[in-house]
Amino acid sequence: MASSSNLIVLPTFPNASNFLTIKLDTTNYPLLLAQISMNLVAYVDRMSKCPPAFLKYTKGNITNAVNPDYEAWIQQDVIVISWINSSIYPTVLTYLRERYASQSTKCLLQLRSELMNMHRGDSSIIELIC
Repeated sequence: MASSSNLIVLPTFPNASNFLTIKLDTTNYPLLLAQISMNLVAYVDRMSKCPPAFLKYTKGNITNAVNPDYEAWIQQDVIVISWINSSIYPTVLTYLRERYASQSTKCLLQLRSELMNMHRGDSSIIELIC
């Protein structure tokens, strides 16, 4: 079973404006990057690794039990993404979404294909979901 000691404990306040005091525009990227780096360094530098989604038996085989550390990491990831999004002016965020939407769609299609071809033991992902 994974240990939660390697998870980063993030502040629980709901508003990023407590530590991200500026919003990204065309002139202040270095300043915003410095604020994000100081406050969210584990995520910016990828020191916080996503734990496995499922727990393992002592022999190393994967169980069907969801890893609670994985669920906590996903929750933290969603919070960090919302904090970063809230530090960007809506016009800049719209531009970024438009700029990278086609790449995101391509990645989503690739992930969907990989998911459809995934197997766990002798069962396909479709058999596991249904």
